[in-house]
Amino acid sequence: MKTKGTLLIMGGNCTNDFFISEFAGLAGGIESKVVIIPTAMEDKYIDSVSDLNFLKKPFIDFGFKNIDIIHTRETKVANSDFLNKKLLTADAVWIAGGRQWRLAKVYNGTKIQNSLKTLLNQGKVIAGTSAGASIMGDVLVRGDSKNHTIMLGDYKNGFGFVTNLAIDQHHIARNRQFDMFELKKERPNVLGIGIDENTGIVLHKNKFRVLGKSYVTIYDNTRWSEERDTIYQLDASEKQFYTLTNGYEYDIVRRKVIQKNDRKKLPYKEDILRKITGTYQQSKGLKFGQDLRITIVLEENELYFEQSWNKVKYRVDYHYLNTFFRPNSISTYHFNKDKTGAFSSFLFFQYAYGVSNWVKM
Repeated sequence: MKTKGTLLIMGGNCTNDFFISEFAGLAGGIESKVVIIPTAMEDKYIDSVSDLNFLKKPFIDFGFKNIDIIHTRETKVANSDFLNKKLLTADAVWIAGGRQWRLAKVYNGTKIQNSLKTLLNQGKVIAGTSAGASIMGDVLVRGDSKNHTIMLGDYKNGFGFVTNLAIDQHHIARNRQFDMFELKKERPNVLGIGIDENTGIVLHKNKFRVLGKSYVTIYDNTRWSEERDTIYQLDASEKQFYTLTNGYEYDIVRRKVIQKNDRKKLPYKEDILRKITGTYQQSKGLKFGQDLRITIVLEENELYFEQSWNKVKYRVDYHYLNTFFRPNSISTYHFNKDKTGAFSSFLFFQYAYGVSNWVKM
């Protein structure tokens, strides 16, 4: 991935407040201009004003005010200045589900495809769910116009936001775990990613974080064991995969789970640090009468976390996309923005203990 932008890639059944909230935070808040692309859907679901209003409704209900829809079935319209000028004014794009070949048929090789890449080059956000997820890679999974069970069909190329990548969706919900090996047989060097429903990844600068309720399945010609802290290289004939859950990170260039020794401190802007300072309460702890707090302070351009329950204070470093880590530790902190674009919470992740949510007071 060679762009400055961010991809929110979801496995289906994700048009809900959880993922729209994530989308809003990445986009900069509900004042951002959003474009929805519903072209993967059947005509009967998008052929009237009421259909389009229904498509907008979850975003309007969440608070977005500036929403536009871009859709056509004709390549010449996809090359029109009218549609592309509308698209290029967007802060964020949401590509809806359906059948991914419809997206490839109309938009591949057109100005729309180029405009989407331009938005990413400008640091904007593109989200896709189901078919909108599969279209993001350069190898199009289930792109056959006749049968969605064919892994490499008559439309083989996605939008190519990420090279050498194939993305499947509805993965565990539809028992698709072994289908990727059909594609890997023809394209053995492709990185395969399967994303289940109500689950997604946030991909930025060749690293992604898993979020949501279920699993992301990795097909990278290795098998990773967290218990053994080992990555096993597989022979070409071995059909193995492994899964990641909420909070895990992955490097798509090195093709491995990000562990503590893989994290590199990156420079960060002081204004970002100041925005995340403050005191945060653990939301789950409050339900049990435990007022657990972490206070974040900035001292000489270094960020420190202090725990209320034991007064331990430790430094954290910036990793990527509002993600921080404790040096020489497995602990990671993913900061989230609310619908106004302000930092309002963080997810604290540890390999052995999972994820806890901390909300700013």
